[in-house]
Amino acid sequence: MIVAFLLVFLGFLIFKRPHGGISKGLIAIAVIAGLIALRFVWSRVSLRAGVRVCHIHTGGLAVTGLFGQVKHVVPWDGIAELTHISNLSPLLTFHRFELVRRGARTVPILVLQANPEFVPALQRASEQGGLRPER
Repeated sequence: MIVAFLLVFLGFLIFKRPHGGISKGLIAIAVIAGLIALRFVWSRVSLRAGVRVCHIHTGGLAVTGLFGQVKHVVPWDGIAELTHISNLSPLLTFHRFELVRRGARTVPILVLQANPEFVPALQRASEQGGLRPER
């Protein structure tokens, strides 16, 4: 939302050309570049630190939390249903899995890539565990 707001703000600066518009535009561009760089750095650091990662095992899944601690451990026999929703449009690309557990809360897994290796690996492991993903 911040990036969209700043892009609209830049469009307004280009259209109206107010006094000091160049410096205001450079600040908006710097904020956009900073947010994009922050997202890139966070994705690299979180991957190396094991933050918010889903590990697939033969017996089930282990999902880590914000600081790398194990947040959910879900065995395959404890899952009642595996729902897969995906959107592959140019503006919003994601795969969302919901693991509906018996007697516990649903565990959502969100993958923000078009063709990640995780999706076929999860589908293969869940089929071997006796589940079929529903779309």
